[in-house]
Amino acid sequence: MTEICNKSNNRKKQRLKINNINDFKDALRKEGYKEINLEDTKFKENIAKTFNIDNSVIDIMYDSIGNNEITYRANTVKDFIEYMSNIKSFQNEHIKLSKKIKKISKLNISRVEYERVTSTQDNVDHMLNDIEKIKNTVSKRISPKDIYRLEKLEKKLDKDYIYTKDIELLKKMIGTGSKNTSEVYNHDTKTKTISIEIPDEMNYEYIPAKLGSIEYHHHIKNNIPRMKRLRRNIHKYMIVNEDDDKIFNINQTKTLQDTINIAIAIYDNKEFKAISGSNDVVEFCTAPKDEDANFKSSKVNKLGKLGIGYNRVNDSEKKIFEEIHNQIESGLVKDHGDLTLYSKWEPCPSCYHVISQFCEKHKNINVQVKYSKEYGE
Repeated sequence: MTEICNKSNNRKKQRLKINNINDFKDALRKEGYKEINLEDTKFKENIAKTFNIDNSVIDIMYDSIGNNEITYRANTVKDFIEYMSNIKSFQNEHIKLSKKIKKISKLNISRVEYERVTSTQDNVDHMLNDIEKIKNTVSKRISPKDIYRLEKLEKKLDKDYIYTKDIELLKKMIGTGSKNTSEVYNHDTKTKTISIEIPDEMNYEYIPAKLGSIEYHHHIKNNIPRMKRLRRNIHKYMIVNEDDDKIFNINQTKTLQDTINIAIAIYDNKEFKAISGSNDVVEFCTAPKDEDANFKSSKVNKLGKLGIGYNRVNDSEKKIFEEIHNQIESGLVKDHGDLTLYSKWEPCPSCYHVISQFCEKHKNINVQVKYSKEYGE
């Protein structure tokens, strides 16, 4: 433990501290950027060329370190340049999103918040052998050349949808400067609604870190994609209030969970795509009604323990194998061949059991599972 603390302290001591242009030039000199003439009148042009950035980022950098009250911390010069670039990107997205939101007067954001119910442990002893056998038979890590399949799906979701934590960021953005916010909870529908009056000005006070710190950089870097998704897609989730066309409602429950699994199966020259969760995505497999399900799912908790937690009826793998089974039964795809499932996360025990049931019904189909991250990683 002491060794870990010492390494952390050493990293902090070695970090760059840039307060002005001379600090920046010293950092360049120490890291050996000899191709940049520090005294040249074309210093800005050389920086832009060396780090492949445009003049707007250079301007942000000069404005930022021209304020001697703020010291910027970074691990390397490249990290500092990225810091400046991300400040520029974050500001641009903030301004664009602010303009979009300012067109309304109030936003009502609701979401279902179920009370946690203690789950009892089911008897799953009869399933364990089947799960372990199918796991050892069909499952392995995905190769780098196949990871693009999952990345392609993630890009599609980023383009067309927003996530639950995107809305949480929006709440902070408009709520920090708002003079009027209220919150109510409907016990019948288990729905919490927060009403936020849109402020005249939206500054950066909602960022929970000090400008110049490593934490500030991490925050804006992680939230630039969220800002972009909100700007592109927020209108798809906004419903005008019946009583006032300047008031809009958002059902946060309809957004995608940040922890969703993404999966795609290739079988009989067809793609079967799905995400985990109760929300439906266009052209993706969906969960059947309980009475129409062909394969039994089980309870699994967040730690991956079988027989406790919540029933995984909406897991992506189950949706896919249910759909493939139905298409086989309908004669839309053949009943033999190779089936490969690519998944962001390793299947949970419930999904392995679903796969085992599928293999038992379709013995002439060779199933392979390739995952990017181990369950719970």
